[in-house]
Amino acid sequence: MKKLTILILAIGLLSMYSCKKDDKVELTGFTSATVTFPTQGSAFTLLEANKDELMCTFTWLASPYSPSNLVPPVYTLEMDTAGHKFADPKVLTSSAGLTYPITVGAMNAIVLSKFEGQGGVAGTFEFRVKSQLSGTGSQATQISETLTLTITPYSTIVIVPPIYLLGDATTAGWDNTKALEMTHIEGGKFAIVETLAGAGKGLKFIADLGAWAPQWGTDATGTSELGPLVYRPTESVPDPAQIPSPAEVGDYYILADTALLTYEISATSAQLFLVGAATTAGWDNTKGIPFEKLSPGIFQLTTTLTTGGMKFLEVSGQWAPQWGTDATGSPNDGPLIYRPDESVPDPAEIPSPGAGTYTIKVNLITKSYKIQAGK
Repeated sequence: MKKLTILILAIGLLSMYSCKKDDKVELTGFTSATVTFPTQGSAFTLLEANKDELMCTFTWLASPYSPSNLVPPVYTLEMDTAGHKFADPKVLTSSAGLTYPITVGAMNAIVLSKFEGQGGVAGTFEFRVKSQLSGTGSQATQISETLTLTITPYSTIVIVPPIYLLGDATTAGWDNTKALEMTHIEGGKFAIVETLAGAGKGLKFIADLGAWAPQWGTDATGTSELGPLVYRPTESVPDPAQIPSPAEVGDYYILADTALLTYEISATSAQLFLVGAATTAGWDNTKGIPFEKLSPGIFQLTTTLTTGGMKFLEVSGQWAPQWGTDATGSPNDGPLIYRPDESVPDPAEIPSPGAGTYTIKVNLITKSYKIQAGK
């Protein structure tokens, strides 16, 4: 009898072990987040005088789920124009947090740039919070009810006459009808990335295509890296000296400050590689995914991304020079922050918009990036 009892107990324990081993954790009760602020139908009129002030703090309640010991969900706050069904939304934030503060100026920039709003004209926008647990499929993703807000932006458009780059160091040569238009950055600063032809060549800036005045050159103190701009307002004023080209042939970032009358020339990326936890290369800097160079300073890459961060490297196998972003960088767009060498601290990672196929566009003239869904 003792032997039989022991045998039955052993079989019972084995059966219990087998059942526990085959048990599957079933996700239950996972529902969408609830947006509590702003309230449905709220209207915001944005003023430039308040650009640094808080417009509002988007707030939502957590998505409940069971079992409760799973990794917390990632909450993604999306914005789109009313009626577009979030086909190409602006991702405002993607984190485990339950709030997202945004300033008047930041929201104004999104409305004008992403959604092509007009200053003084009210627009209707929709917002939603996507809750994502680890995994894929409908069970792991929940979407909140749509929040509709009316937002009236202010105009920040300032019309600035362009200036142009030319010279035998450039692809335009000294033909003032083919000079290269520079991008206005701010406050009289203009920039361009151009391939320069090397030692013994020069460059200048002109204000009008086909005319030699107004123009800007330099003086005897100007170098191939920086120096003063010497202004020639009319044909009656003698030509200033040309700005010398750097000795090495390559792509250069050229900045002309027509307000402070200074210029800067610095070598910039001729190639870029994508790395990061969000990429198929991971953080292996020897396996970076190469961008396509569309023109000097303009790069593009279509690739698959997951959650996580990423950066752009100039040299395969090296961590510097590299490009990251700052606290204002979003999964859709933002500024690029440069790390020229190992002595400079790493910039922040560029956040991924999530799993999917995306086109990443890099503009080293404006030092900015954009990430868009699809090819």
